[in-house]
Parts: sequence; structure tokens; C-alpha cells
Amino acid sequence: MVLYTTVRKAASSSAMSPTGLIATTPFPQRKKVLAAPVAMPEKLLAALAPPPTTVVAPVEVVEQHAAESERKKKMACSARRRPSRLVIPVADDAGEVAAGWGAAATAAKEADVEVEGEGFWVASKAGPRHAMEDAYSVITGKNCGDSQLAFYGVFDGHGGRTAVDFVSQRLGENVVSAVLAAGANTHREAWSAEEERDAVSAAIRAAYLATDSELLSQHQDASGGACAATALVKNGELYVAHLGDCRAVLSLDSGAAAALTADHTCASDGERERIERGGGYVSRSGSGVWRVQGSLAVSRSFGDAGLKRWVVAEPAVNRVPLNAGCEFVVIASDGLWDKVSNQEAVDIVSRSRRNAASVGRSCAELVDMARSRGSRDDVTVMVVDLERFVR
Repeated sequence: MVLYTTVRKAASSSAMSPTGLIATTPFPQRKKVLAAPVAMPEKLLAALAPPPTTVVAPVEVVEQHAAESERKKKMACSARRRPSRLVIPVADDAGEVAAGWGAAATAAKEADVEVEGEGFWVASKAGPRHAMEDAYSVITGKNCGDSQLAFYGVFDGHGGRTAVDFVSQRLGENVVSAVLAAGANTHREAWSAEEERDAVSAAIRAAYLATDSELLSQHQDASGGACAATALVKNGELYVAHLGDCRAVLSLDSGAAAALTADHTCASDGERERIERGGGYVSRSGSGVWRVQGSLAVSRSFGDAGLKRWVVAEPAVNRVPLNAGCEFVVIASDGLWDKVSNQEAVDIVSRSRRNAASVGRSCAELVDMARSRGSRDDVTVMVVDLERFVR
């Protein structure tokens, strides 16, 4: 049976797929809060009233007017020092601010997400700037005689939820289907073990590109995109693929962190040269971030139709043989990695494992660490136990 889980904003649904049971679970939505009328203090209204008409009056009347004027000035100063509290409404999905800054002083607290599954743990928290745009998916199963087939993914959307919802639902299905088909071909044609491993890597690349093509054709009006980092376990091998700045880090030999991905950004000389060879350009923003066509910070992603000529969906695929030194892999969105180093992430998970504590709590601890260090982005952390796949 195959369990497929995706976190997204759509309502939960269940359906059957070629690879088994699909169950979807939405992240909680940020509720729309209507603005309450802003009450203007009477004293402030009085202070803003037009000045009285000047008239000729006896000295005592003039003195009374002068005292009244002084009193009003003091009231106006007091009102300026104690302004009325403004209630700012939170934009819903349809009214989301284009730049992603929909924060409000009275926004309802977004519930944290913590999930524990068979050999994996997930913790996630939405950033304060906009609606949640992270997602994850998991497919595990015992089918086709291969009891060690599993897919794990973390996804980070930008420019709305359309791309991340689609990719989190479709990519895992496409990868598993392509890998199973490749495996059937290699058995029929009696390929060597190395040729079979190459075929799996090629199938993953083809599944990424097919998912991107489906997204662009089925959602032509969508302007956003999504990054991804995925891990596929098959026949004692770990295949890690990614687009953009989601990252996967392996724990080796009692806690040594080994990066399995390299961020696809314009800061990379290779990515910058590829874009320029294609007729594009990269420029550095005022904050020091390199951007494709002065717009997008990542150089590879799903979607982003307006930049597709340069922002490609060709993933980097890394294969690691699973042996006794492979402990676990941490897969997370850039909301974590912008504030927490690879080794710090591995250390926190390793400590939980040594103390027999829940690995799920270490995921939540990493999320909280990123937020305490100033992350305003969505943060999603997944930890996958690899020791159960070691042969």
C-alpha cells in the first residue's frame, strides 16, 4: 500500500492512484479578519476643528479666548501622543498583497503543524508575512515485490499556492510511476546494476520535467512557482533531487552533516553563466540578493512561466548508497536554512535520538530556532530515518 500525504490549502480529499491510496491534509488557513471601524477620539476631533472667528471683544473676553486656545493646544498634543489603535484587516487568498506582505496587527495565530509517520517526522509553521506556501508529500509502499520503495518531498511555493499545491500532489506520483516503469524495463533487458541506477536517476529527471510541463499547461494563468527537495529510496540507494533553495542534508557516522544539494541561485557562477548564455541577465538587488531578470532569487523551479526560458525545471540528482553510516536525512525549505546551518540541524536531531526523545520534537525545535533567529518565511522541516532501509 502507498500512503501519499500532501499539505496544502485545499480541502481534504481521498482518491485512488496507480500507486495506491492518496490522502491529503491541508495546512490551516489564515482567517480573514474584518477591520473594525476606527473610532476618532472626541478630543482629537475637537483639536482638529477650525479655529474660531476673530472678533473684537473686551479684554476679559480676549483672555478667555486665549485660555481656551491654550487648552485646545494641550488636548491636541495629548491626542497626538496617544493615537487611536488602528485595526488592519488580514487579506484572504483572493486579496493577497502582490508582494506577499499581508501582515496585520490583529491576525489570528496560525496553528503549528506536527506530523509523525512511519519512519518520518514533519514540523511546519507559516511565516507572518503571507499565507502558508510550503507543503510536503510522502509515498511509502510495498508493491512490485520491492518493500524498500519510498518517496519524500518538501516544497516551497512563491507567488501564490497554485504551483506548490499542484507539484506537491503530482511530483511524487510521477516520480514513483517513472521509476517503477524504468525498473520494469531494466529487468526485461537484463541491465547491469550501474545501468539500472542510471535509469532511476534519468526517470527522476523526466518526472520533474513532466510535472513542470503539466503545471504550465494546466495553469497557464498562474504566475508563481515552487522549489522542491525530494528523496527517493530504492533497492538500498538514496536518490536526492532538487530545484531552487530547498535543501537535503544527510547525517553520517554519528552526526557528521553532509550536504546532498547545492542551492540553485544566481550567486552560483554556473547558474549565472547558463542564464546569460540563454540571453537573460542577473542583477543584484538593494538587499544584495542576485535575481534572474531582476525578479526571481532562485534560478531553477517549477512554474514561473514568464521566466521559463532561464528558470528551468531540470533537477540536480545525487545518488548515495545506503550503508551502516547513514542515519537520517533532513529535508527543509529555505526558511530553515537561511537561519540554521547544516551541522546545527543534524546536531539537534542527533541529540533527540541519543536521548530517546521524539524526533518530531527536534523538527519543531528547528522550526522554532529559525523563527527565534528572525526568519519571517514559512519553515517546514522533515526528518527521514534511513537506518531501516540499510541492507
